[in-house]
Amino acid sequence: MAAQKEDRRIRRTKRLLRQALAELMNEKEFKDITVKEITDRADLNRGTFYFHYTDTYDLREKIEDELVHDFKEVISSYSPTPENYSARHMLEQAMGYIQEQKFLIRTLFHSSSVGDGLQSKFTVVIEDMITRVQEQLNLNDTGKQAKYICRFCSSGIIGCLNMWLQEGEGMTGKTLVDCLDDMINRAIVI
Repeated sequence: MAAQKEDRRIRRTKRLLRQALAELMNEKEFKDITVKEITDRADLNRGTFYFHYTDTYDLREKIEDELVHDFKEVISSYSPTPENYSARHMLEQAMGYIQEQKFLIRTLFHSSSVGDGLQSKFTVVIEDMITRVQEQLNLNDTGKQAKYICRFCSSGIIGCLNMWLQEGEGMTGKTLVDCLDDMINRAIVI
């Protein structure tokens, strides 16, 4: 079945529900948020909510899955060569996406009420990308060491990104990209 473009009203409804959930998550624990609170905040009726989602956990899961899908799309075109292995362009694209979704990503990263949630999912995406880069650059010949480098880089990227999101205006996105690019290049291409 071909993917159909969602109706503008449906996109608006989902955007309102996502925004309402994120706002409420900044005020209280996720487990304490009710569908009624979300629909009241979004100024929608509960039937509309249940037309799209089964419960608050389903809403959160679908939000995270959408963010992960979009994040994968943003970084998927990165294809380094031994002559040019800089992650800068990919990091700039990823940072652009993260800045567009900053409030939602920051909220979901900060909330730990449903396991590691979005942080864990982003880590998997980054590890997959780093593994692909290691293979493209023929850097996987060290066996287990490559797995440790991959985990080190992905955890570092997520940790730095989380710190940047939580600290607000402490560092520009461009400066974070510069730092991450330098650190990634040192760790992956040793």
